[in-house]
Amino acid sequence: MLSPLDILALETWILLATVLVLVWFYVHQKLQFLKKLNIPHHPPSIRKLGTIGYIFDNPKQFFLKDLEMKRKFGTVYGTYTGWAPRIVISDPDILKQIMIKEFNIFYDRQKSLLKISGEVLNNGLTNISGNKWRRVRHTMSPLFSTVKLRSMMRVLDTCADVMVDNLSTSCKENNGVFDSKGVFGKFALDAICSAAFGVNVNSQAKDGDESKAIKMAKKLFQADFLTNPLMFVFAIFPWSEKIAELMNYSFFPKDSIEYFRSLTETLIKTGKTTDSKQVQSIMQIMAESEITDKEALGKTKGMTRLELIGNGVLMILAGYETTSSAINFLAYNLAWDREAQQKVREEIQGIVGEDNSLTYEAISDLKFLTQCIYESVRLYPPALRNSRFCEKEITINGVTIPKGVHIDIPIYGMARDPEYWEEPEQFMPERMEDMSKIDPIIFQPFGAGPRNCVGMRFALMEVRLAICKLLLNFEIDVCTDTPEPPIEIIMQSTSMRPKIDILHLKATPLKETS
Repeated sequence: MLSPLDILALETWILLATVLVLVWFYVHQKLQFLKKLNIPHHPPSIRKLGTIGYIFDNPKQFFLKDLEMKRKFGTVYGTYTGWAPRIVISDPDILKQIMIKEFNIFYDRQKSLLKISGEVLNNGLTNISGNKWRRVRHTMSPLFSTVKLRSMMRVLDTCADVMVDNLSTSCKENNGVFDSKGVFGKFALDAICSAAFGVNVNSQAKDGDESKAIKMAKKLFQADFLTNPLMFVFAIFPWSEKIAELMNYSFFPKDSIEYFRSLTETLIKTGKTTDSKQVQSIMQIMAESEITDKEALGKTKGMTRLELIGNGVLMILAGYETTSSAINFLAYNLAWDREAQQKVREEIQGIVGEDNSLTYEAISDLKFLTQCIYESVRLYPPALRNSRFCEKEITINGVTIPKGVHIDIPIYGMARDPEYWEEPEQFMPERMEDMSKIDPIIFQPFGAGPRNCVGMRFALMEVRLAICKLLLNFEIDVCTDTPEPPIEIIMQSTSMRPKIDILHLKATPLKETS
């Protein structure tokens, strides 16, 4: 029988053992980081990849652990991704310092997992950092001004009318039963492509076949980050992202990215002529800000060609998934709360013009509808967690945050915390009546501070308009297979969605209920 010495020399075995001991010692020292800061946390281990084993035993619903962890450790606790420490904070006073007052120290969301989405999306607003982020954000913010949003109302109104027409057909053919995720997803994609890009992607076609745009958009969100083994490799070994970037690796399907890249690039190159009756799309205005790569190094405004494309694709992704989910969950909540639904309907009926028109100002002033929207996104926030990266060591309220540490902000956990909300699992829009009593740090479905969602106002306009059109024409009800609230949700790809694949609701024309 062969002995170890027959395979390798004794000196080699001693060297290997020494290397293993040194590696173990190095990792062990890394895993003492949080202990030295006196930040409570689960005992880390190499076997559990730091503390991932405690937190991510159910990857698609990891956010459900936030309240459990708070009850055990308090409003400040730590985790390890591999041997990289992270600090989870839900203390509102500390978060105000991080997200607003000390923003210059925490201006980036993160420094890791930014180069694994492919060349296009790596240049989107959510994946860039530092001065590059400041320049692009400074360029994009004016695109969602009141004047610009008002000019998009006519286009969005047309998209919403198509949605109503399709639901009317469903009422005749399917006894009013419809797949709410499908209907609102098609509307959201139609709206973002029409208003922001000035093109019709035929996403709401009634011919029974899904448009290519819808197929490509759905395929993008089938990418499952949280269960992909490479995600753990990139998280534990950040240097491996550089390899991914060199290889133009992306978690997203390349054919979907190329489809939307081609759509965006065509709009940039050709544009569309406008007349007195036609307004410029967001993409056309963005294209006017194009600068060269060399100019980007010294300017504070403008975007390179690749940044234009990346943010164009990003707008489609964000506008499709998060907005459609917000409409879907609100319709679901109103289907279960018929009293709130009727109150919203009566409010909407009070602002409709003689020609059945709706204006941007009128729908923005719908107080109770806004309360319902806010309460719905509290229960089902578009982003389940947020994060910030510490650029310089700082001590806030006795908590020391070293340079180079990521801060995780449990948006979902804070929104369901009984410390701040009475009966937090219940849909109660009346709690949003006086927003001055709602802490914007505890309730931050669109983020908080200078790095909040740049397209928030556009998304709210879409949601308001879709619900206005919906309730002016239909009674929305539940079906026999509609799950009772609160509906179970999961995290997939970069978005939150209902756990069930198909969510059925029922639409009955108002003339049949009168």
